[in-house]
Amino acid sequence: MSKIKYELNEKIHAIIFNHYLTWENFNSNCDLIKKYNIKNISTSLNFLSDLKNAMGDKKINIKVLISYPFADLPIHLIDEHVAYAKDKGANEIEYVPNFRNLSKKKLNIFGSELEKVKNSGLPLTIIINKSKLDEELFNQVIGISLELGITNFQFGDGFGPPITSLDVIQIFKLLGSGKFTKVVGGIKKISQVIDLLDCGIDCIGTANFNEIFEEVKVF
Repeated sequence: MSKIKYELNEKIHAIIFNHYLTWENFNSNCDLIKKYNIKNISTSLNFLSDLKNAMGDKKINIKVLISYPFADLPIHLIDEHVAYAKDKGANEIEYVPNFRNLSKKKLNIFGSELEKVKNSGLPLTIIINKSKLDEELFNQVIGISLELGITNFQFGDGFGPPITSLDVIQIFKLLGSGKFTKVVGGIKKISQVIDLLDCGIDCIGTANFNEIFEEVKVF
């Protein structure tokens, strides 16, 4: 690991989300997170309590996925989900907005939804799958998010092709400076991690963190 200039335990965020994960595998993942001293975890509401218990007193930032992956959470239920996340000890919210409101030209509703989550009291990251949106809608998502003062963005949701260096260039042109960027989806090798970090991405989210850290040993 001495050859790598990044603190990978901070740059790589573990994802614990698979609802088919057995209890044994869940606990194995928690042990690996402790082993590699990973500082950030993204998870669902269902895993939140178990993760908090498994981590004990270990200082780890737990980000809870809401309305993931289908953006199917009705706006009137957002407060309940966020309140539950807070009650169970979440540190941040990672949220997929309802992109259909954009395609239906309901920009005010889309903006109100984002603002509602942003004002919930927990730091907010917006999840956007660039490959699923046409250029106009993608630009609108970024523009509205920036107008609302959102500064944390995740690109990719694990569905679709991995993000490319050309995508990253376009993203940074739209975001400008001072924004936090995370990439998720199809990242299984240390070379992918390094390439994205070298492009300026702040962190990587992956369920394949063990494979990546094992590869680091011989990198």
